Amino acid sequence: MGHNDGSAEALAYLGALRRDARWEKRKSGAFALYVVALVGLAWGVPLLVSAARAGRADGPRGPLAAHVLTSLPLTVPTVVALVVLLIARGAVWRGPVLLDMPTVSWLLPAPLSRAPLLLPRLMTSALLAVAVGAVVGGVLGFLVYASGAPSWPTVTGAGAWAGAAAALIGTAAGTVVERRDRLMARHGARLFGAAGLAVAVPAVTAAVSVARGGHPEWLGTAFLWSGPWGWAAQPLVAAAGERAPGWAVGVALSAVFVLVALLCARREAVGISQAALRLRATVASQLGASLFVLDLRQAKAGLPGLRERGSRPALRLPMPRHRPLVVPWRDATGLLRTPGRLGWAAGWTATAVALTALAPTLRERAQAVAAVGALVAGYLGAAQLTEPARRESDDVRRSANLPYPPRSLALWHALVPGVLLVAGTAVGGVAAALGGWGRPGLAVLTACAPALVAAALVSSYRGAVPPHLLLGTETPMGNTGAMQAAVWYLRGPLAALVLTAPVLVAVTRSGALHAGQLGWPLLVGAAGLWWAGRTAHRLYAR
Repeated sequence: MGHNDGSAEALAYLGALRRDARWEKRKSGAFALYVVALVGLAWGVPLLVSAARAGRADGPRGPLAAHVLTSLPLTVPTVVALVVLLIARGAVWRGPVLLDMPTVSWLLPAPLSRAPLLLPRLMTSALLAVAVGAVVGGVLGFLVYASGAPSWPTVTGAGAWAGAAAALIGTAAGTVVERRDRLMARHGARLFGAAGLAVAVPAVTAAVSVARGGHPEWLGTAFLWSGPWGWAAQPLVAAAGERAPGWAVGVALSAVFVLVALLCARREAVGISQAALRLRATVASQLGASLFVLDLRQAKAGLPGLRERGSRPALRLPMPRHRPLVVPWRDATGLLRTPGRLGWAAGWTATAVALTALAPTLRERAQAVAAVGALVAGYLGAAQLTEPARRESDDVRRSANLPYPPRSLALWHALVPGVLLVAGTAVGGVAAALGGWGRPGLAVLTACAPALVAAALVSSYRGAVPPHLLLGTETPMGNTGAMQAAVWYLRGPLAALVLTAPVLVAVTRSGALHAGQLGWPLLVGAAGLWWAGRTAHRLYAR
């Protein structure tokens, strides 16, 4: 009996033993799929139909819809490239080939053929990725139809193709990342940093084209033929009625590249090291256990050890000579050790500025959505910048030797994020004004920056969810535990949004700015910093 025959027989025997467990797992997966489909059909489809009707009722109001369509040759390839990069980046800690702990502990060290053990996991990940990518891409394609594209079935199908291609290419890239685990441990931060910069350049170019309402024809052609990300985007651009010369050739090239990438992933998957598989299985097990008890902080704490291995400061700051500079120096050094967080913070800040600048060109309801979206993006940028405070709250020993009580320490941690976020929104507002997009809402967004930083600090010092909130109360509508836990986790950003969004929406709609509309967000920021200090005091007092 050959080695492979013995492997197949052993795996078949184990499959028979685990048949009942697999059946239960499939039933759970089918139920989860049913719930997602039910929610999508009940809520998602009506919202999409309403958006399409509103977008095409009397033609688009303002230049935004037209800008979206004309910028598709730049934006779609950029989004596809970003999706591929994010999937590959996620493979550093998860990976497309993910085994459970019993398989890693018992089957992987056994003298069995690796292909029957690993390739089905790769196929499952690829199928799941292509399903999610096709659905998300189809939804985005339908939104393009709502902006004025001629035919919704064509543009929706083209969007589904772009999403599926991005998901499959990202899965193949993730397999290579998982296979080259040692290389990623040594040089992963630099490689992904360079890739992020390479994607940031076309992203900025695409954002500028949306703001200005046009781009040179040769630039769009260059984006569409820049690589697999451009080839996958060509059907959507052509279906939207924009210029995509030779898009049929691009579709063929995209299909061939996806096939070659999957074949390469199949070959690489067999060579993934046992250490890489064990590491990812351990993290997945810890992450699942933490999410099961809604301990999001513990779930997140298990990831940086994989994501940031081998990180080095991008720039070394001189040691401070004065005591008040110690905490800001530590925070700045911590951010420099993870330049990806600075990049994400810059991206979210730019998104907030763009939404604030474009909001006055939208309809009344869309103006409110854009204004709230700008504040949410600003909060996400602030959350990236307050990561040093979150890490310190995870392990109070980090600040044991600092001569500050918890209340004061929280305020010191607000200095660097506050300066960076205020400067980012202010610079973005000046750039928008120079580009002809000067809006009074941009000044309000800058004034909201301290409140967003304070909300991020409240989230950083929140600690673990109290057990009594998880228990909840039984009501005719069900148990309140899940809702109470969600409100507890989101209380910081929810308070900031509820108190600042009305001001930004009012300024966006009226186009006028008064002194009180700048003073109120600053007052909310001061109250939020007091709240952050109180939250830190309670956490350290436990």
